[in-house]
Amino acid sequence: MKSYFSTLKHLITLVFLTTFLSCGNNPLEIDVTNIKIDLKVKRFDKDLFQYKNGITPENVIELNNKYGLFFQDYTESVINIGSIKNSTINNRLNAFTNDSYINEVKVDVGKIYSNFSSYEDALQNAFKHYKYYFPKKNTPKVITYISGFNYAITTDKNYLGIGLDMFLGSKYVAYAQLGLPQYKTAFMTKEGLVSGAMLGWVSTEFELQEKNADLLTEMIHQGKTLYLLDALMPKASNNIKISYTEKQLDWCKNNAEPVWFYLIDNNLLYTKETKEIIKYMGEAPFIQGFPEGSPGRVGHWVGWQIVKAYMDKNPSVTIEQLMANNNAQEILNTSKYKP
Repeated sequence: MKSYFSTLKHLITLVFLTTFLSCGNNPLEIDVTNIKIDLKVKRFDKDLFQYKNGITPENVIELNNKYGLFFQDYTESVINIGSIKNSTINNRLNAFTNDSYINEVKVDVGKIYSNFSSYEDALQNAFKHYKYYFPKKNTPKVITYISGFNYAITTDKNYLGIGLDMFLGSKYVAYAQLGLPQYKTAFMTKEGLVSGAMLGWVSTEFELQEKNADLLTEMIHQGKTLYLLDALMPKASNNIKISYTEKQLDWCKNNAEPVWFYLIDNNLLYTKETKEIIKYMGEAPFIQGFPEGSPGRVGHWVGWQIVKAYMDKNPSVTIEQLMANNNAQEILNTSKYKP
């Protein structure tokens, strides 16, 4: 399996081709009506629980034939019960599907996601945009599952997995029982599902290759990812894409200048100290030492603004070219970013 996301991380964005503009003010709102993709959604969360008399070794073969690598990743890494080649794997799967707590979760998932068609339509629209900008790239199979609160998103080359039990609402009782903080659960909602899934996909398709990168490189990378999400989901709200509340977004806008000059004045753009990078890029309820109301991951937001400025000043640059450009310093210089 390529990658797992235990909770929703936040980032993503894109670029545009000026030849194809919509009638609105957003140049990323393009017409993808004629883009053809073969998006399939498989409901593993339903298939796994369909065996009323228990899962047999023959049923394991059936599931493996239908889900392939995902099924192997699911047992080995998502719910961590071992390989599908284990002779007792059906018994271990039965223990999982018969667990009373898991069955409560299954019922709650069913109440919200019994009909997945609206989410499938939204994912299809996002992947049509993805195909428009990256015509040679693969459209994955989308597979929904119940993870036992382990992973919201899983990916590999050919599949995008969505853990529906990680999108049951910010006030879902089990999240509090598990000790998940509000700043993490705020967007573990049905409204955040499509954005979170697309974020998970593009984050693994466009990973940061540089080892021991400095803060500027980290910020620009996350800014590119958020800009890509802009392009894939041009009508989605900014707060959903970066998983901020409107109040947190307003804080960033109102404090853009002091935040930028703080980073410059303290020589932080080129720091490679892990502690400093985590402070501005990591999940947190706030930034220690910043004025009240600061959200975590403020470096993501700053990088996003730099990339937006870069693309505004370079309309001939395609999104594909943007994502391939790993020169953070060049992007910053060319953007002439000045909040």
